[in-house]
This record gives sequence, C-alpha cells and structure tokens, in this order.
Amino acid sequence: MEETSVIINQSAERVVLVRPGPGLVNAAVVAGLDVWVVADIGPCPPRARLPAELPPQRLLRVDFDDTAALRALLSDTVVEHGIGHVLYLASDLEKGLGSGAAAAAEEVLRELPACRETPSGQLPDVVTIRRILNESRTSAVRAEEARSVAEARSLAEDFPLPVVIKSADKAGCWWTVPVHDRPALDRWAEQAVTARHSAPYLVEELLTGAKFRVETLTVDGMHLVADITPEGNAVPLHETEQAGIRATVRALLDLAGYESGTTRTDVLVSARGSRIAAATEPDREQAGNGRSRPAARSGIERGTDR
Repeated sequence: MEETSVIINQSAERVVLVRPGPGLVNAAVVAGLDVWVVADIGPCPPRARLPAELPPQRLLRVDFDDTAALRALLSDTVVEHGIGHVLYLASDLEKGLGSGAAAAAEEVLRELPACRETPSGQLPDVVTIRRILNESRTSAVRAEEARSVAEARSLAEDFPLPVVIKSADKAGCWWTVPVHDRPALDRWAEQAVTARHSAPYLVEELLTGAKFRVETLTVDGMHLVADITPEGNAVPLHETEQAGIRATVRALLDLAGYESGTTRTDVLVSARGSRIAAATEPDREQAGNGRSRPAARSGIERGTDR
C-alpha cells in the first residue's frame, strides 16, 4: 500500500529510459520530459550517444547481466527522484543484450510499480483502423468492407487486382494477404473458408512505395516516435520526410484514443505521401490477448501487405 501512495505523488513528466536507442532518447527530450537513462557499464557505443540536453549525472550505468543490481538501481532511482514512468522498448533491449538477457531484464522491469503496465488503451481492429484513417483523410486508402468471402471476392475483382485482403480466423488472429491475380484470389477464398475466417473482411488497394517500420512508445497520450527503420530496398529519408511519417503515425494514435503502450506501424511512402499499411501492438501480441501470437517476433499481422 505504501508503494501505491508514492506512485500517486510522483511526477508523470519524470521518466527513466532503460537501455534506449538514440531515437527514443531524442524523442523524450524533445517532448520536454525530464529524462534519466539507464545504460550498460563500459563506454557508450556510437548508437547510444546522448543529446547534449541530458545532464551527465542523469546517465546511470549497470551490468544488465546482474538482475539484482538492475532491480536495485531502478528501484532506488524511482524513489529518490520521484520517477513517474520507467520506459523501455523490447526491441532496444534485444539489439544489445540478445533474447535471453533481454527477457531477464524485461522481467525485472515489469516488477517495478513505475514501469509501464499492459497498455491501458488498445488499438482497434484492422477494419476500424482503416475506417478511422479514411474518415479523417489522414491516410486515405481505397478500401471496402465485406460480410462474406463471396462478397470480398467480388469486391476484389471490381477494384481491380492487385489488392490486399484482411480477415480474422476463428482464433481471432488477423491475416493480411496480397492478391495479385485471379488464381491467387481463388486460393485466398479457399483458404479463408478452410480456416473459418469470419466477417468483416477488408479489401484494400495494394499500397506501393518505400516501406518503413515505425516504433512508437506512448505515455499518458504522448506519442514518442522512437525509430523509423527502412525495410527492403527503402533508403533512409530526409528529416522533412521523416517528420511527415511521424505526423501520420501520431495522428492515427490520437484518432484511436491510444493512451499507453508500444506500437509498430508499417508506412509506405510514395508520390502520394505517407500512408499506413498496418499498425499493431507488440506487447499485447506477446501477452497473447487477442492478437496473433505467431506474429510477436515481427509485430505485424500474419502475411504481408507487399
């Protein structure tokens, strides 16, 4: 009970970032958060260089292989400085620690009262996300909803092909399937019936362009874009183009009323601007609460939109 009263009195603007990549640190500083950083012992690797705005005494070092030391450092820092949130991205932990050490560190983090809990908000399903984006004109994509496999098939033929069809199987796992020609459409229809996919079905135009994966951490409705990663043959973007991606992703999260948690968003950039192909919650997928568990490694829906 005593711990609860401490948390209530803490400032939500004071945060500890645990082994963050430079993107998350910069996003938190630019957002005006009061930041402490917990990093590995030893010299900082080039990717972990910290912004000048961060005072040197805010950089705390610990051996991440020593879970007891990590737990003690975090607990003491939370109490001493009145920390409101302890934040991390699982992907940042894995990049430097490996899966085993990252999992051990994450277990320590989840024990902390100030650590972000299971997201209090939840992204809507695939169909609702597309409806929100199209109605707001934030990331407009030609899309039609269907109530049966036959109707989805008919809509796909009218688009015309190629299209993407999104549907959920009987386990509630969403599948994203690119359909390039009529034989592929026949195969999709057969598989959807066999796997007992259920309505609604979403038929969308197949987006083209350079693909980027965007990782975002949301704290009390504040969306910190931690990383924008090129995929496939995409090349890194200039700052102006990255700003456009950040604005598009933040707009989606605002429109969805997303308040807390981590999200990964697939964005396609072309002459038509930045358009969202998919958005998911890696934390919720790993917990197995309604998303596709096999997709937890990549954070995307089963299949691909390309």
